[in-house]
Amino acid sequence: MSNQSGILANQALLDELNKDLANAGVVTARISSDSTAVELDSTYATVEDCVKALSDEPLYIFYHAPATAEYQFISYVPDTSAVRSKMLYASTKNTLVRQIGTNSIGKQLLITEASELADFAKNLANDNGTDNDALTESERSAREIDATQKREFYSTYNSISGRQLVSQTGGGPNVLQFDVKMSDNVKQLLKETNVVSFKIDLSNEDISVLNKENISNPEDLKLSSEHPTYTLYRNNELYYFIYSCPSGSKVKERMLYASNKSGFIKHLNEKEGIEFSNVIEIGDADELELSLISSGTTQQLQSEASKSDSNSTRKFNRPRGPGGRKR
Repeated sequence: MSNQSGILANQALLDELNKDLANAGVVTARISSDSTAVELDSTYATVEDCVKALSDEPLYIFYHAPATAEYQFISYVPDTSAVRSKMLYASTKNTLVRQIGTNSIGKQLLITEASELADFAKNLANDNGTDNDALTESERSAREIDATQKREFYSTYNSISGRQLVSQTGGGPNVLQFDVKMSDNVKQLLKETNVVSFKIDLSNEDISVLNKENISNPEDLKLSSEHPTYTLYRNNELYYFIYSCPSGSKVKERMLYASNKSGFIKHLNEKEGIEFSNVIEIGDADELELSLISSGTTQQLQSEASKSDSNSTRKFNRPRGPGGRKR
């Protein structure tokens, strides 16, 4: 696990980011003066307006480009920033991205000068092709379909903190688009072996078992680094669902797994009787916070939740020095 501050976004920022992405715009956020939360700083109609307002103070910038259904996440940390600020923004970034939902975020970028934000927006516009007004009807329809599919990404859970995430409220219906191919009852299978990984088989249009194993500790859990997976882990009496989507995954895989995740969870809950203590969404395997799956009893889970709430109100303790740069 990497060094992380544990600082979370406050509700005002989450509410702002969760608004309908019908229009392009920019949302900026900063770490509070007492280092206990990431709070809403300001909103701008255009990147140009944001660039003009940037000072020598670090910020997190969420840019929603035209005709996209996700935010581009930019960490703005000027070279003149205090070392403590750079460390604080660096150690908070990953926690913030996960809280908002990794599938709500497109590209991630670190910049040190305001002009780099303008350049990034310009390059992004070129990558996205022509302006929407110049598109043909078929091109416009294709772009709308793509945006709709991406919006289906926005569903995730965080039952330990009980906090509603941006991706939790922007998602589509809990519909499973594939059959679940199982010869055995999943709950019974998890009694025999405490880790079961699933994959989506495009050729057969079903979700099937990829791997089964028994592990003694959460540290022994192995996740695929080649493609997305749904992994069920039973730790004593508690069940955990882990959706992992490695950075090298194909775009189609990302979309299929993300849009079917909620439906699969619903299937496991209603058809198999499995109640998950926590549902976790990560990118690469090394992003998994083992503390999220370490509890084996309800009592332990409640204790962890209590610690999490307590830690979120503490002031910042100097991290051990991440190699990145962001405040």
